[in-house]
Order: sequence, then structure tokens, then C-alpha cells
Amino acid sequence: MARSDASVAVALPRPLLSRRARTLLTGYLYLVPVAACLGGTIVFPILKAMHMSLYNHVLFKPQEYGFVGLGNYRRLLRDETFWLTLWNSFVWVFGSVSLQFVGGFAAALLLHQSFRGRPFVRTVTLLPWIVPGVVVALVWEWLYQPNYGVINDVLLRLGWLRERVAWLSDPGLAMPAVIATNVWRGVPFFAVMLLAGLQAIPDELYEAARVDGARVIQRFRHITLPLLRPIIIVATATRIIWTFNYADLIFVMTSGGPANATQITSTYTLVTAYTNLDFGYAATLSVVLLVIMLVFTILYLRVTRGIESVT
Repeated sequence: MARSDASVAVALPRPLLSRRARTLLTGYLYLVPVAACLGGTIVFPILKAMHMSLYNHVLFKPQEYGFVGLGNYRRLLRDETFWLTLWNSFVWVFGSVSLQFVGGFAAALLLHQSFRGRPFVRTVTLLPWIVPGVVVALVWEWLYQPNYGVINDVLLRLGWLRERVAWLSDPGLAMPAVIATNVWRGVPFFAVMLLAGLQAIPDELYEAARVDGARVIQRFRHITLPLLRPIIIVATATRIIWTFNYADLIFVMTSGGPANATQITSTYTLVTAYTNLDFGYAATLSVVLLVIMLVFTILYLRVTRGIESVT
């Protein structure tokens, strides 16, 4: 019987990884540069701060350097200045963010209206947010100056003051003064965020509400607020985190004084590290700040998840 030239099928070797595994591995390889950057700029400093918080590390006392375990944390619990700064931080955040939100919402509603010169007004509204925080602090420190400051001069001319006021030297006025400065700088953030949300609301909803006889307040309550709720939550949570960690304004204007009246935990950490050179205790303060922000972030994520499921 003649031999036929039939082709013989040869089984190819099975690949080491499946196609799905290779796709996943490729995706993870693309994330390696990002993970390395985040690890070097975020994870490593956090771990280093936790490590430093377990040591007595005062720069001008090298002979006392050593492992103290939770000694810095026990010191923190007995530190009256820390509890004062923590309370000041909540006053600073609540006063700043609440007034920024109210002012930004009012500005957004006004800028949403049609009027002549609206593009110019929108541009001017952004100026406080564009100016660097250090420059804002220096300008407002000059405005609050008791002898030649503009604020005292204007109030004296209007007859609202009988004598000059040392705004940043009075323990009862220093915190409201720096909060007012932060409000002036933060209003544009809320104005831009809420204005973008207002422009995304369809006009048909308002027209239908007008046809049904809804008044302005009813339209605002039942249309504007519900549709802006996700933006309000995200913008407010973001601003709370920024303000809680924002130390530039207070550090330049008052350095936490007078008598720690404006000392928040962020500025207290800076003073402890770079003035007192106590890096161990400063690391402990930074770890506590991290824990507070993590707790707030977890609560924020839970609230946001509920809002997203509703909307």
C-alpha cells in the first residue's frame, strides 16, 4: 500500500500564562511607575513619621535620642496645648468652610444669571483663589495693621470705631480675623464648583415647575438643592480636608498667636518641628492628624456612597 503525503498536526506548546493573566499582568506593569511615585512620596513619609513618633528625637539634644515607644503619645494626651489647638482647628474649619459655602453659593447664584459683563465678573471672582496663600496672608496682615491698616482707617472714617483695634494681637479677635481672610480666599472655590452644577441643571425642569405654579423658593428647594447635593458634598468634604491641613495663612499672619489663640494642630506641628526642633513629637502630631483625616474620609465615603445610590 502506497504511503500518502498527509500533513501531520503538531500540538503547539501551552503558554505559561493564560490570555487573561497576561492582560492583567500588563495592566499591573503599567501601574508600577505610579505605585513607585506614590510609595516614595506618600507611603514612605507616612511610615517614616510613624517610626519617628516612637523615638525621642530633639535635634539639639542628640544625647537623649532613643526609643520611647508610646511615650510621645502619652505626652500628647497630657498636652493641654494640643487639645487647645485641636479645638481651634475645629473652630477654624467650621467657621471657614461654612461661611465659604454660603458666600460661594450666593456668588454662584448671581453669576448664573444673565447680565452685562458677566465674563469679566466671573474672572474677577477667581482672583482670590488664584493668588498664592502666602501673598494673601501678607496683604491681609497689612490690612489688619492697627496703625496704618486700611480696615481700621475705613471703620474710623465711618464712625463704627472710636479707637484703633489690634485685630491680630487681640486673643478674642485674632481667630475671627484669620477666618475672615480664609473665607475671602475660599469663596471662589465654592462659587466655581456650584456654578458648574447650576449650569448642568436642565432649564426644562424650571420651566415645568413654573407652569405648575412653583415659586422661587420651592424651585430652589425641590430642584436646585437636590440636583446640587452630590457637588455640595464633594466640594464641602474636599474643602474641609484642605482647611484642616492648611497652615500657611495662620503661620504667616499670626504664627499661632496671640497666646495660642489661632494655633491650630497643623501650625503646632510646624512650630514643634522647625522652631522647637522636636521631630519625634512633631511626627506624633502628624500621625494623629492622619488618623483624624482617615476617620473623616471613611465617614465621607459612606455618605457619598449613599448619595450616589440615591442619585
